[in-house]
Amino acid sequence: MIKTLGGKVAKVLSVAIAAVLLFGCTFLFTACESKRPEITVRISFRGEEYNLRYQLYRNLYSQTVAHYIELIDLGYYDNTVIHDYQGDRIVGGGYTYMVDGNVDMSGDVLDDLTALDYDGATKDADGNVTLSDITVWKDSERMVATNRLHGEIASNGFSIDNDTGLSNTFGALGTYSYVSNKEKTLVTYKQSSRDGYASSEYYKNSTTSMFYIYTSTSAASASNFCVFGKLADTDSETALNDLLTAISEYQTELELDSFTDSKQDVVIRDEFVDGGSYTVDFSVPIEKVIIEEMRVVKY
Repeated sequence: MIKTLGGKVAKVLSVAIAAVLLFGCTFLFTACESKRPEITVRISFRGEEYNLRYQLYRNLYSQTVAHYIELIDLGYYDNTVIHDYQGDRIVGGGYTYMVDGNVDMSGDVLDDLTALDYDGATKDADGNVTLSDITVWKDSERMVATNRLHGEIASNGFSIDNDTGLSNTFGALGTYSYVSNKEKTLVTYKQSSRDGYASSEYYKNSTTSMFYIYTSTSAASASNFCVFGKLADTDSETALNDLLTAISEYQTELELDSFTDSKQDVVIRDEFVDGGSYTVDFSVPIEKVIIEEMRVVKY
């Protein structure tokens, strides 16, 4: 009798434990696919650190958020810099400083600014794309995958049911690409707001790793790029304001006409544009704004 009772108790306990584990696994899975994952961006300027926490809108821009989270998990953005300091946004995610083949933040702001090896980080030795979330193909048959990101923007046939999406407000995080709208070559992309595939011009589907942080206090639409993240709290808003204030004070202290120097005719290699490359101009900060690290803190 005692043995039988013990067996029943053991069975009940095992069922209960299994239920708890199942619930826990379900919870963890849900957490991994949350609607609003969060990341941190640690930026330094002249030895001071500024910590930004972002909430990403996976429920609105699923492919975009998946792409950037994958790059963050690779450690891709650590020890990179803001390479293009524009009037209403700062652009990063594509460059660092290298001296004698090694990352070195003491390098010359113009001469030693070096492009990251995006293809090397996202392709294997045979040239195959290693990213988990492939959304763009070179051909209509989807035989040649690219390591580019589909632009989740209205001009690219993207729409959000019962939601207007995000716009450029202070601190907004958005995708960025320098590919000109003159690049009319068609590519195939996986639709995220509809079930299926479609084709559109490459420039709308050319994002690699670059992003911008919107620095203007005036809200604006974002028709050309996808805004997929917002500052998560007031502490982050304060940190970004403090960074911009420190930059302004630095410029005043040195009596500078501008915080940037122009780096002209920067060659960006891209196998999908006519000729395999194009040139752009950067407004490079004369004092480095360093992205020390980016981390996913909530999936």
